[in-house]
Amino acid sequence: MVAQQAAVGEFETADRLLDLLEQDGFPIETAVWVLDDEGRGRLYIVPRIWNGDTLQETFRVAQTIVDHTDELPGRYDLHYSVVRPDNPIVRAVRSVASPDRRVRGVYHDGTYVDEAYVLRPST
Repeated sequence: MVAQQAAVGEFETADRLLDLLEQDGFPIETAVWVLDDEGRGRLYIVPRIWNGDTLQETFRVAQTIVDHTDELPGRYDLHYSVVRPDNPIVRAVRSVASPDRRVRGVYHDGTYVDEAYVLRPST
């Protein structure tokens, strides 16, 4: 129960962060939030405009978090990665269609994802 409540908080923080990134001019191609075996979530963000430097894009996300600390109370629990469009986890989640944005038990090209949510569909 406690792990589930923490995951809900992380999910809400991840969704709010995406809103703030878009508001601050960070175009997002897609974003998925994936639960691991322990019930912790990780947000995978794929920028629409890829400059080839994940470190620079990761700093940009961190700056948005710093700029909006009051709007992201769960920021300390949020795990995120800025990834390329060909990231195996992102590709696995994107390989299936889901009307409610929830993806469960998908296996694609050697990558298994138990549970994920598409927060920003591919554009």
